[in-house]
Amino acid sequence: MTEVLGVSVGASAVRMARPDVRPQNSGRLGFHHDTVDAYWDRAEELAAESIGVVLSQPGDSGPVQATGVAYRDQQQFGEIQQAMASQRLYNYRLVPEARAALQYLEASGELGHFGTIGLYDLGSSGLTISVIDRGTGQVLLAERTIDISGDDFDRLISDNQLAKQGVDIADNQELSEFTARCRVAKEQLSTSGAVCLPGEGGVILISRESFESLVTVPIEYSARLVRDVIGRSPKHVDALVLIGGGARIPLVESILGAWIGLPIITPADPESVAARGAALLATPVADAPRRPSSQPGVRTSPSEPASLTGAPDWLSPEPTGDKPADSKRKVRGAVLVAGGLVAVAALGLSLGYGGGSTNPTSAPAETTAPITAEPTTPRTTVPPTSAPPTTTVPPTTEAAQAPARTYSEPEYDPPAAPAPAPAPAPLIPGLPQIQLPQIQLPPPPVIELPRF
Repeated sequence: MTEVLGVSVGASAVRMARPDVRPQNSGRLGFHHDTVDAYWDRAEELAAESIGVVLSQPGDSGPVQATGVAYRDQQQFGEIQQAMASQRLYNYRLVPEARAALQYLEASGELGHFGTIGLYDLGSSGLTISVIDRGTGQVLLAERTIDISGDDFDRLISDNQLAKQGVDIADNQELSEFTARCRVAKEQLSTSGAVCLPGEGGVILISRESFESLVTVPIEYSARLVRDVIGRSPKHVDALVLIGGGARIPLVESILGAWIGLPIITPADPESVAARGAALLATPVADAPRRPSSQPGVRTSPSEPASLTGAPDWLSPEPTGDKPADSKRKVRGAVLVAGGLVAVAALGLSLGYGGGSTNPTSAPAETTAPITAEPTTPRTTVPPTSAPPTTTVPPTTEAAQAPARTYSEPEYDPPAAPAPAPAPAPLIPGLPQIQLPQIQLPPPPVIELPRF
């Protein structure tokens, strides 16, 4: 199977679990467990560092391909994300502790035929009570309190031992170390009748009966909370499952069984149930910076250049080889546009002349070539501006032999004709400032009447 890693982040320890590729004799899936003491460090940062170390070291079946991390609440969710980002770890999934625990309990087959279960999770930082619908996996009701916790039990043992020895530890560092030894004694009392732990701060000597007398009231308080949550549950609760480090205390199971009146299930290694469930829920996650994007122009990896896939044609880079036919059409279009502007200027000049209708028809100044353009693209003839026309002097031989000058423009689709101006203006606005030639009209002919 794929090498996966499951992690649960407690206030005093980070627990990691990896499924064994070789099934046990019982047919159940085994796990390899590792515990990192977080008593002196911030648990979320320690978890991220520990995951980084495990990922850098390949296991029996190769490197870890997926990591699942169980979180307690929304605040821890954000803290784990921040710690993982600081270690540049992205291939992981965050899953709620209740869901992770249910996943392992389903895989282990310890739930039997029970439909709705209550989850009693007593850890070092507090107690979480949840009601889970097994069919849908939905958490119907959840409540958390810090009034009872494993750290409170450690302090009770510490105060008891210091009072017996008559010692008052003023230094905070020494007091923390002594309390940590009391935590070790508490864990040993789960399987032993008495514990004796020597140390620099003094010998810790306590029996199970003494310990139970210290923690009976807090455990009974937790039983009342469980009974209240179950009473408010929208569905009938069929069984109560104990997980977390506090579930190892024999007195917890006996008091809850007497107070609640439901079947009590305590799995093996209850403190690592969430880590094992997170391993079963772990699936590979693509690295966030390299995750493919569906938007055009978005980079899919830091080394990949931005792609213009799906961008408009006008954003595409120009070709480096021969220009295609589209570029030739663009050039011809530019020529037609330029020709159109010249034609508009010519039309304005023609309107400035007044259409040339004032010249006598007996002696035209210029001859024009016949217009052969299509009806939809008329041509415009512009009179010459080199010399003023005259009508009294007949053309000479050289002038007769010279070809007539004609002006024709490329075919174009002219815009709508502008409205005629009330009076010809010497300059055409919007066009290059062209000075119009002055029009000199010929003198009227002298008619001699016969004398009688």
